[in-house]
Amino acid sequence: MGSLAQTVIAPQGPLLRYAEKLLEGVTPAQFARQPLGRNGIIDTNHPAFIFGHLSVYPARICAIAGITDSALANPPGFEGLFAAGSVCKDDPDGTTYPPMQEVTAHFFEGHRQMFARLAELSDEQLAAPHGQENDFSRAFPSRAALLAFYVGPHPFTHIGQMSAWRRCMGLPSAF
Repeated sequence: MGSLAQTVIAPQGPLLRYAEKLLEGVTPAQFARQPLGRNGIIDTNHPAFIFGHLSVYPARICAIAGITDSALANPPGFEGLFAAGSVCKDDPDGTTYPPMQEVTAHFFEGHRQMFARLAELSDEQLAAPHGQENDFSRAFPSRAALLAFYVGPHPFTHIGQMSAWRRCMGLPSAF
């Protein structure tokens, strides 16, 4: 494994451990619920949305890296519900979002497979341009730079939302 691959996959262990810890005590009935505050529903992302949103990224990340693998494909409907720009909705009846087990399984399995595949890439493959053409991706000139963002700051930002959600839902700190 090249040094760029080591750098890109470094967040794997902490990310997956943190995600598991933050899910402790969360029930399927709470999974797609937004917290209720004094003035009504608090407009924040709930676990179904957080984990669903992050679960669609392994396929995207691998595509940016030049990896094609049908095992990383997203289940039908996930892209529409969880793509960037999608709006998180309270789901008291459990009819908008897939069940907790389906979402979290896709998140964890997708991330494990993605990190394993990224570890196979050479420094030359990761140093290559990523081919994405938008204002955001221009800030990251190589595959390694863009992938490092997508596997580090991006998921940790969203997983971190779980801590606030837990407190709003009356759950204790995960740590």
